[in-house]
Amino acid sequence: MSKYTEFKIVSDCIGILTLSRGPLNALSSDFLIDITNKMKDISKSKCRVLIINSGLDNFSVGADLKERKIMSKSQSKEALNIFNDCFNSIEDLDIPTICLINGYCLGGGTELSLSCDIRIGSNDSIIGLPETSIGIIPGAGGTFRLPRIIGLQNAKYWIYTAKKFNSEEAKNFGFLMNNVDKDKLLDSGLSIANDILKNAPIAVKSSKKAINSSLYEKNRNYTLKNERDNYNKSLNTKDRDEALDAFINKRKPVWNNE
Repeated sequence: MSKYTEFKIVSDCIGILTLSRGPLNALSSDFLIDITNKMKDISKSKCRVLIINSGLDNFSVGADLKERKIMSKSQSKEALNIFNDCFNSIEDLDIPTICLINGYCLGGGTELSLSCDIRIGSNDSIIGLPETSIGIIPGAGGTFRLPRIIGLQNAKYWIYTAKKFNSEEAKNFGFLMNNVDKDKLLDSGLSIANDILKNAPIAVKSSKKAINSSLYEKNRNYTLKNERDNYNKSLNTKDRDEALDAFINKRKPVWNNE
């Protein structure tokens, strides 16, 4: 039995994967491995659409920074591989995926949602990629998936400023397909799933493969390597160490540009 995830099938062929690692769904290595293993199980199941949601008050605040604080630089690099393996496994699932976002969805949580085909947010959701504010860059697909969703200029604005956006703003950027009341979030996801189920299963799967192939697969390995190389450059800086110490001690970081 999974420690942090629960998977069930409803209405015969709609899968729901619920993420619940309290208190904030911080993405630790074992949590990500759990999700990756679930993708393997789901790929063999009878479900034709997958909904990913949170069982907590927030979707995910991103990487577990307390775990990162005690990691060596080499362990941090390996953790990045675990992130990418997880998010690639979501993106590579051959059925449509719908991400339901509530509360905070930041950093790695945002990158997880970018691996899904469709994103719906609740009216209380706060979304962003704040990595540059803690001395690194989005390192798990954020620098190349986000521009494909909201455009190059908007993606640069998000990442350069590390700003957080409410659900209406995220919808206006094109990040969210829709934003709804929190108590209607699951129903909204199920409604889209049922619309998808009206269509031929093989045609839907083939459409996803064709779309993703044209956007991602030809260049994904190169793009991920480029992102990883630049992530590692920022990881091996004094500013990154300062950012983690500031986070743990709840103070503002002092940047030294080194």
